[in-house]
Amino acid sequence: MFQRVDSDPIQFSIESARGRQTPDNTFGAVLERGAQTAVAVIGSGVRAVAPLIPGGSFLSAVVDVVDEAVGGPGATGQGSDKWALLRAQERLQEEGLANSLRLLALQQRMQQESQSFTASSNVMKTRHDMAMAAINNMR
Repeated sequence: MFQRVDSDPIQFSIESARGRQTPDNTFGAVLERGAQTAVAVIGSGVRAVAPLIPGGSFLSAVVDVVDEAVGGPGATGQGSDKWALLRAQERLQEEGLANSLRLLALQQRMQQESQSFTASSNVMKTRHDMAMAAINNMR
């Protein structure tokens, strides 16, 4: 038979889990921080130049999507990554629709300008032909 040397019963204490107290220096964490920094730097440059170039608003939306995908300032955590990407995709679709509508309006204006140019060109040619006919009849 076995006899216990200490007569005190074993006592356990259960505490709630604590967050990580040391920095996470695993390869994935370091790579993620590097990607976040790179996207933040490139994103700030693209956002600064976006108003000056054609399609800049689209580039800005793409930068926002990439920023949220790598967990930049727009992201709210691991559980909401899918929703953040969905919202970013919706913003890209809205931006694409707005760009399509602007392009359609530009095409309509170009078509109207082309029609008015053709009409005025035809009128001027008819006037020229009438003047030439009048001159030739006087000879």
